[in-house]
Amino acid sequence: MAKVGTIVTAPIRVEYMNGDYNKAYDALAKENIPMVYKSVASVEPYHATIHVNPEDGDKAKALLTKAGIKWYPPTPFY
Repeated sequence: MAKVGTIVTAPIRVEYMNGDYNKAYDALAKENIPMVYKSVASVEPYHATIHVNPEDGDKAKALLTKAGIKWYPPTPFY
């Protein structure tokens, strides 16, 4: 059970500047996989982290792979 104010998601990092984020957004929407939220880095490397519900994480990653979109596990950056 999540605590108040805590959002539990499955984060997936994709490239932003090359259009992969837009492709990923469209692919997820087409398969009715809801995006909880996204974040975009304002420093290099400009990437987006897409957050989906934990139960949709594996399905979303498989879908992105099938669509030819490179994704990465999120890592902290400073």
